[in-house]
Amino acid sequence: MNFHSIDFLLFLPVVVALYFATPHRFRWVLLLLASNVFYGSWRIEFLPILWLSTGIDYGVGRLLPGVTDKRKRFGLLLVSLCGNLGLLLFFKYFALAANTTLSLWHGGEPGAFEPIDIILPLGISFYTFQTLGYVIDIYRGRRAPETHAGYFAVYVMYFPQLIAGPIERPGRLLPQLRADHAFDVRRAAAGGALMLVGYFKKLVIADRLAEIIPAILAAPQEHSPLTVLLASVGSIYRYYADISGYADIAIGASLIIGIRLSRNFDRPLAAASISEFWQRWHITVTTWFRDYLYLPLARRGREWWRKPAATLLTIMIVGLWHGAAWTWLAAGLIAGLVMIGEGAVRRSRPIARVANGAFSAMGLGDGQIRFVQDSANRVVLWMFLILLGSLVNASGWTEAMGAWARMAELPAQIGGLGVRLADIGFLPKSVLLAVIALELYQWLDARRPVFERLSDRGLPAAWAFYYALAAAILMFGTFDRSGFIYFGF
Repeated sequence: MNFHSIDFLLFLPVVVALYFATPHRFRWVLLLLASNVFYGSWRIEFLPILWLSTGIDYGVGRLLPGVTDKRKRFGLLLVSLCGNLGLLLFFKYFALAANTTLSLWHGGEPGAFEPIDIILPLGISFYTFQTLGYVIDIYRGRRAPETHAGYFAVYVMYFPQLIAGPIERPGRLLPQLRADHAFDVRRAAAGGALMLVGYFKKLVIADRLAEIIPAILAAPQEHSPLTVLLASVGSIYRYYADISGYADIAIGASLIIGIRLSRNFDRPLAAASISEFWQRWHITVTTWFRDYLYLPLARRGREWWRKPAATLLTIMIVGLWHGAAWTWLAAGLIAGLVMIGEGAVRRSRPIARVANGAFSAMGLGDGQIRFVQDSANRVVLWMFLILLGSLVNASGWTEAMGAWARMAELPAQIGGLGVRLADIGFLPKSVLLAVIALELYQWLDARRPVFERLSDRGLPAAWAFYYALAAAILMFGTFDRSGFIYFGF
């Protein structure tokens, strides 16, 4: 059951109506049943894996407070780590390791063996980290375990965020699951409005770009350097529109029920550095890795190399988490190295003295200096994003290298006045206008929520805007793609 399917559009109103018609003490039962129906509608045979992960961490969480021996406590933690990460590693990364080994065994010869393919259970990358964070917090003594098995199961399986996040912390979600929510028309309208924005991102932008971009990056030599460059940029925007669109739909659907999920994206493409980009991109994932991987590694000692090493390892794992492919690991390596370089430059006193001297000689004020610095950082960021877009969206290393080589010809093409307007004609006008409209919407929303702006102008203005948005989705959206990008995560 996809968020953009007719099934879900019928499923959600029924769940909402039953939720508010059900006495408060039984609502967890309804949410648990609804979540299992939602997940089981995809592949019911993967439900036992979801329940196994839930059962392991509920049991470990209940046992931990009563164990004082450090070795036994660590042993219980290992049960959770091995049980959950074992399932994740097998389903997500075994095929990558096995196919790499077979490729090396056959000397890298194409078609020498039949690649191993394992179906990835939906949401396993998300609910695994959600339950692991819960157990680690109990192990560290930062929270008490949830005693009610039913509420804990809903915490793990809550259908709006089960498949692709946000990854919620127990201290934020569990109290909301227990709270007695009354139906609120304004809150439901805000949730529905956010869902519409998510559908616009997914159906009008992401899925339209998905029809165009992969073919260009699969055969870069058949297209102009500018076209390949724009396709690389478009691939990053496709990722953003797809996964942030899912997050908007999830958060909006949950808001209708009365449960507020965490914000997952904060205009990451408006970031001024790679470090800031990761702080704005899938926020609940990056903060999870920060809290449970980076900080424990970085704080383990005082050696100068420890923080850079922790940064590099964390970002590489974040990259590999995004996709079970060596290209994603390479993207994480490049991002980690650039982040370390950014930090070194920012903290370097000699570089600061030279830069300040140059700025003083040019007579620049503080605001102008910040603009120059932000612009330089954005150039580095977008060079990385273009590199990333061609790397992780190409069908293989050969195509990625071909895309880089083709883009490297762009300066010569510009110098020879070989750039043509036809080079950007591969993007339909409807997609370009949709991207511009979305960027304007997000710019306004960052300063003051658009929903509030429209509410202040009265119902006619609000209804006109959202009817127009719905009409744009129906007119320009594509409805024949099977799922969201994060279904493969």
